[in-house]
Amino acid sequence: MKLLSTYRVQLNKGFNFDNLIEYLDYFAELGISHLYLSPVFQARPGSNHGYDITDHSKINPELGGEDKYRELIRKAKEKDLGIIQDIVPNHTAVHSDNWRLMDVLKNGKKSKYYKFFDFYQEENKIRLPILEDNLDKVISRDLIKIIKDKEGNYFLKYHDWRLPLSRIGYDIRETLRDQFYELSYWKEPPSYRRFFDVNELIAINQEIDFVFEETHKKILEFDIDGFRIDHVDGLYNPENYVKKLKEKSKNKIILVEKILSFDEKLFNGPDGTTGYDFQNFSNLLYTFNEEEMSRIYYDFIAIDSGYDINEAIKETKKFVIEELFNYEVSRLSRLLGVSIETLKNYLICLPFYRTYNNEVNKECDKGEEILKAARERPEIYAKLQQFMPAVFAKSYEDTFLYRYNRLISLNEVGSNLAYYHFDCNKFHEFNSSRVSTLSLNTTSTHDSKFSEDVRMKISAISEKPEEWWKKVKEWHGILNPKVDKNTEYRFYQVLLGSYYEGFTTDYKERLTSYMIKSVREAKQHTSWLKVNQEYENKVVELVDETFDNEEFRKSFLEYETKIRKLGMIKSLSLVALKMLSPGVPDFYQGTETWRYLLTDPDNRRSVDFDKLNRLLKNSKKYDSLMLSNMEDGRIKVYTTYKLLRLRRLYNETIINGSYEPLKLPKGLCGFTRGGRILVIVKTLGSLGEHTMDVDGGYIDILTEEEITNEVNVTDLPRVLIKEK
Repeated sequence: MKLLSTYRVQLNKGFNFDNLIEYLDYFAELGISHLYLSPVFQARPGSNHGYDITDHSKINPELGGEDKYRELIRKAKEKDLGIIQDIVPNHTAVHSDNWRLMDVLKNGKKSKYYKFFDFYQEENKIRLPILEDNLDKVISRDLIKIIKDKEGNYFLKYHDWRLPLSRIGYDIRETLRDQFYELSYWKEPPSYRRFFDVNELIAINQEIDFVFEETHKKILEFDIDGFRIDHVDGLYNPENYVKKLKEKSKNKIILVEKILSFDEKLFNGPDGTTGYDFQNFSNLLYTFNEEEMSRIYYDFIAIDSGYDINEAIKETKKFVIEELFNYEVSRLSRLLGVSIETLKNYLICLPFYRTYNNEVNKECDKGEEILKAARERPEIYAKLQQFMPAVFAKSYEDTFLYRYNRLISLNEVGSNLAYYHFDCNKFHEFNSSRVSTLSLNTTSTHDSKFSEDVRMKISAISEKPEEWWKKVKEWHGILNPKVDKNTEYRFYQVLLGSYYEGFTTDYKERLTSYMIKSVREAKQHTSWLKVNQEYENKVVELVDETFDNEEFRKSFLEYETKIRKLGMIKSLSLVALKMLSPGVPDFYQGTETWRYLLTDPDNRRSVDFDKLNRLLKNSKKYDSLMLSNMEDGRIKVYTTYKLLRLRRLYNETIINGSYEPLKLPKGLCGFTRGGRILVIVKTLGSLGEHTMDVDGGYIDILTEEEITNEVNVTDLPRVLIKEK
């Protein structure tokens, strides 16, 4: 089954295999070729995402179990729908249901599964940082108990934790001293490699054959079309892993979650990436007036206009290493035989997530010293490469992107904030390099900081900077917030970008949760490790005031109405680029219509597929009301529906056909595919109508107009097919 498009579905207890089966007709009717499913293995009970796996050999019973998964695959194929399955080879959950881990905790190094997990071998005990306080205080509160189950086995109980006991002592303290593990405060580092800074996710040694077998045997039994590999950068040798999976799966499609820097090439083996690169290259088409937007931001928060983004990112890396990863860096520096400062400087310098094949970035300070150590201790350097992404992701994605708020539509996973805008020539270079690729053209994901509609709406601010600046000052005067101005500036953008269905209670809760998360991630006034309740209360007060203050709401809605339409025009433009650029268009659940989502867990909100189904049935034929009343969402569904069908009809032309850029004025972007399909879109939503000459006769796929020699570019993307 040819991969023409993917539709990401988030499975969980509230939307399981049965629920998905119910809507297969909808996906087929929309024109999707492959469902792209979130992880399906048994996970932590009640998991809303599935990445906290407890057993790679069992399909999650909360989703319906193995029989229902097979039924889903079979029924999907009957509808001509393939399956791309998200799998998690890098880690499992630290949880009582993880029976392999429990076996290690009970039997220590004698356990068959000791080498399954990536423990730090020099540690005498396995350190589990799960306690709410230090051990003495937890024991004094009588929170740890020894319990006997119905089978006569003793275990340790702490809240919801059930941990095995290899020996029983006279009391809790003696019993704990006699175990192969030790319990510690949750803020302390564990004695195993974790996923980033998440103690509850323990890394596994996927490079060992029996680990690969244990974690892939089950999924390889199913008749699916391919795999999405979660966090491929965390593997010991990503290239070898992909090669092995290709062989074992008999050459099924493999797409890797790999965040490429702007000039980085994908390693050999995968069929493509999950498309963060497309998301960011296309995103940069829609932002304008860099000088003015920078001046407004710097003036409002009162910092020097000479602010150096790259230096600020390095400072953030230094801070995050000290705050989150000092233990790991100290350990790796000792094993590698270099000083802590040398290794810190190297990690701070790296401009990408990791190096590969034991390559060393010699351009970094002390790069030659690291190179010498890597040659002498290649296995240790390989372990360092697995750790590199944690530093980069937590520093850049999860800290700096919440600190630097000039135009937050640019603050996305895989972005580079040294870039503010790309003209179409840069986008064309990127597209030309991806002809015939199976890499996804992603615009929203479960990891996106904002969904595409939020980003496009925020980017619309940049089209008229002075109008935005006037509103920011006006709102500041009305609200007089008690938070710092950087937090305030982000909040106005978030509110503007995500506002859609009114100042409802639900929206208020979502916005409050987002703002608390954003200030904790920024780690300047509060953080997950050191919660500053006083500052967070001020953030909550700001949200409350915007909902209660009539003067603010009136001013806000006057401006939001204008920006909303510009954002929608940009979003429709982005749909067309995603569908017809080289690569495979990917749709995050619900984004076939307007979907204004914030970062996770907000972006995993449930989808009303019944509503989408009704919307689709009313969106199959173009009428002018779709554009004049864009609010109802039909125009985005219609554009998606028509262009998915175009991909099926002209798949060879779109996938493998030539890519020729068009020379167009500022605010427009266009190209032809295979000499037959012509695409012209607006990137500047406020741009008026534009007339351009075309060679010969065409049919407009969206409006069904006959076009001869001249086309008028409007708010709707122009997708023209040359008449034979």
